[in-house]
Amino acid sequence: MGIIRGGGAEYEKEAPSLEEKTERLEGVVREGLRKDPAVLDLRGRFIATDEASILSRLELMRPVRSLDLGDNQIGNEALKILFESPVLERLEELRLGVNFITDDGALHLAQSASLRVKSLRVLSLNDNRLSDASISHLAKSPNLGCLEALSLGWNQVGNGSAKALGESEVLSRLKRLDLERSYIDDAGLKELLKARFAPLLEELDLSSNKLSDEGAKSLAEARNLGQLRVLRLTANAIGDEGAKALAQAASLAGLDELYVGRNYFTGEGAEALRQSKSLSNLRKLVLYEGAENTPGRVNYSNPDLIRPNHS
Repeated sequence: MGIIRGGGAEYEKEAPSLEEKTERLEGVVREGLRKDPAVLDLRGRFIATDEASILSRLELMRPVRSLDLGDNQIGNEALKILFESPVLERLEELRLGVNFITDDGALHLAQSASLRVKSLRVLSLNDNRLSDASISHLAKSPNLGCLEALSLGWNQVGNGSAKALGESEVLSRLKRLDLERSYIDDAGLKELLKARFAPLLEELDLSSNKLSDEGAKSLAEARNLGQLRVLRLTANAIGDEGAKALAQAASLAGLDELYVGRNYFTGEGAEALRQSKSLSNLRKLVLYEGAENTPGRVNYSNPDLIRPNHS
């Protein structure tokens, strides 16, 4: 079909055949595995259902232990194909952030008895289309029992997910949990801190949630966060009272990094954190977003910057 543009004619290209897609993708995989046959980065490669099907049958994939499929066009059917692939059954790390996975796909992942990929230690599902409805099932799924790192940020994650994670009998090995840009408030945080995995947590990202002083106090008073090294609380609603509670938290003495910019505290709360004797192991304290290289700057926090609605 001709398209006239400025007197010239351009013609729509025919969609490549499955054989052509297979040949192209196999070349990309070969090149990607040249440095390390166990690690493959396929971010932003326009991978959708056909490509997932090709990968699921490609013998070149069998040695791969870490696969990054972020920023593609992977939906529920492609997710199912990948997780039911015998070629991929030895995967340990799978990153699926910034795709098109919905609750239906996540429910299949949680409930299916046909999955072959069941030994994942790292799973990223950030920035998809998931909600409490499916995440609550993921938290109970034996298919994810080996996870040590889970990323769920930038989904419709709320208190229902926090409660499910807190009650999970399966996710007992988590060391890193990312819940950035979610909708968890103080009540949800209290449920999350009951989790069996809490004593193992090394990194916890609660940036851009709905936490106030009460949430900060819950973290400060927790007695099961002794292994926590990195805590991200950027862009919440923590005021001076919460900042002071964090500054006095003996239970958080092991922290190496604390991020608390874009909250509601003033210079009083910032100074309490800067002068904290309880947080004596801190190597990085970020009181101002982007201040990693200028630690003397204090933002006293800019509440108008991005976070879920606190109403």
